[in-house]
Amino acid sequence: MNLKAVRLVLALAAALVMTASLSLAGSWFGKSSTKSLNVTLDSDVKLSNGAELKAGNYTIRIPEHTQSPEVEFYDGGRLVAKEQAKVVTQPQKNEYTALELTTKGNTNVVTAVDPGGWAEKLVFSSSGGQHGS
Repeated sequence: MNLKAVRLVLALAAALVMTASLSLAGSWFGKSSTKSLNVTLDSDVKLSNGAELKAGNYTIRIPEHTQSPEVEFYDGGRLVAKEQAKVVTQPQKNEYTALELTTKGNTNVVTAVDPGGWAEKLVFSSSGGQHGS
């Protein structure tokens, strides 16, 4: 092998190692496997675990690649509630993000979230959820 060919092979090997290293660094530092969506509540609601959400804007974060994610609700970047959910596949994608509510007494309780653009629904149950602070 001539010197040019050896240098080319070494350069390609170095580029491959660098690419693999950057890929791993991205998955370890700051690259999240969490989806998020924004919702606006027109009135106060409760989650099935009893956590209260006041009317306002929230970011919902959902871990990917799990059939029973712990869904987190953030208000201005501050975690205010968590709720265990079950992922239920739907026959078609949700057209927009919607919350499904049930009325218990004078209180609206969130029973599910239909994330816009997803072919899944997040169904809440009172088992295993925890109230954030």
